[in-house]
Amino acid sequence: MTRETVAINVGRGGNDAAGRPDPPVDPYWDLHLLTPDDVCALLKGKKSWLYDAVENGAIEAIRLGRQLRFRPSALVRYLEERVSNANGHGRS
Repeated sequence: MTRETVAINVGRGGNDAAGRPDPPVDPYWDLHLLTPDDVCALLKGKKSWLYDAVENGAIEAIRLGRQLRFRPSALVRYLEERVSNANGHGRS
């Protein structure tokens, strides 16, 4: 885990009624931008998959010159959109 990912988790409290973590207390938590390597480590995926997901619009990315960076909130949104219940049906 990188310093950035640790910083994202700092300040998180308990869980809400749905079991999701409460939002961070730090008002600037979403400015702790993640690199593609950070995202791949967190999601345990390959860079080629990540770049494809960015290209097809599934994951929002920030382009800083030739580099890509990711807001933690964009990853949370991506994951929330793909949550399914035990029956294999997506959220409605």
